[in-house]
Amino acid sequence: MAKTYDYLFKLLLIGDSGVGKTCLLFRFSEDAFNTTFISTIGIDFKIRTIELDGKKIKLQIWDTAGQERFRTITTAYYRGAMGIMLVYDITNEKSFDNIKNWIRNIEEHASSDVERMILGNKCDMNDKRQVSKERGEKLAIDYGIKFLETSAKSSTNVEEAFVTLARDIMTRLNRKMVRMKYYNHVENVYYPESQKVVKKMLSTTH
Repeated sequence: MAKTYDYLFKLLLIGDSGVGKTCLLFRFSEDAFNTTFISTIGIDFKIRTIELDGKKIKLQIWDTAGQERFRTITTAYYRGAMGIMLVYDITNEKSFDNIKNWIRNIEEHASSDVERMILGNKCDMNDKRQVSKERGEKLAIDYGIKFLETSAKSSTNVEEAFVTLARDIMTRLNRKMVRMKYYNHVENVYYPESQKVVKKMLSTTH
């Protein structure tokens, strides 16, 4: 059976319990919003295919449990992730403070070149805001990560967040492919001088 997509990107949603990771996932994958809070048990995922620059990108988006007791389960899923969204709740100061801990988890368990983005969710609840947009932006700048405020309820910036992360992954992959082609054409240029000497010595001993 022929593939119906050009690329498959695995994305991960991480953050404290109750920040709205599942709601963001459902808003993006099914354009739906549920006001009833049901805590994710372990791992769940959804799939949605988007088009970028004429290419079909299949996004496999994993929703992880934020509770401490499930942390060991979710660390295994960092490995294959190509993009990670760190989500906090703008009405919950503690969830914002914990973003640094989640970043530490990424540094420990994820690939070094994984694309990251910080999302300040529930921006529709401005009257209950505890974390200013400026603080979110500053944290993102400190870590060199992109930042958006989102609302799964009002659908604010949800599409933009996922598409932006997918585009960043695509850009990184394209750069990597260009480098690989370049290396294949000028392979010898990348040997350190010491290696060249060793190769020359080996060739003269036979």
